[in-house]
Amino acid sequence: MTEEQRRQIKIDNDTIIKQKEYRVNDWLPILDTPKLRSLEEIKGRMSVMNALINIAFEAPTYIIKEWIENHDLAKYLSDSEKEILDKENDDLTEFEVNSLRWYLESLWAFMWVTEMIPGLEAEEYIGDNMASLLPNLENEEDNQKMESLQNLKSEVDIYTMLDYYYRLHWYCVDERLNGRQAKLNEGLVYERRKSLEWIYNRADDWDNVEMST
Repeated sequence: MTEEQRRQIKIDNDTIIKQKEYRVNDWLPILDTPKLRSLEEIKGRMSVMNALINIAFEAPTYIIKEWIENHDLAKYLSDSEKEILDKENDDLTEFEVNSLRWYLESLWAFMWVTEMIPGLEAEEYIGDNMASLLPNLENEEDNQKMESLQNLKSEVDIYTMLDYYYRLHWYCVDERLNGRQAKLNEGLVYERRKSLEWIYNRADDWDNVEMST
């Protein structure tokens, strides 16, 4: 992508954000475009996240760990995720459990990237159909629904969405820092942006994605 393309995407996204009556910051930079991660890496991240989400809803950690290992997915786990799987459920912190609940929104963004869902509206939470599209570990399903994914959105589409969520994240953070209530859920915006950033920032693992605004 050329700098001119990226500059135009910034302008277009700022226009959309203004039309929605959210604030924009003209000083925010144009994002870089490192090389995208592979489809296999993205599917691996999605697979472990879908498995780990179950722990937030009281699935035993040892069962989730066993499922991940049996499907040869352990290599996609981050260090913090490995620590969670090494604990008993009763030893998990409230922060760890809440973080896994938020994986729903992170995973929803990945589902858009892999064309499992048609849109990624920042004003809408995950769809009611989410669970039906993903492997159901409670029903002892394998990982076929993830393994069969073959498509990624175009680089331009992914970059455009990342740029959009980056600018929305600034708006949410700035509202909070100035004692105002954003019209969007900051947690939702943060988690979706993190997924999109991770796809581009190959140097960062999941625990260390750069999320500054």
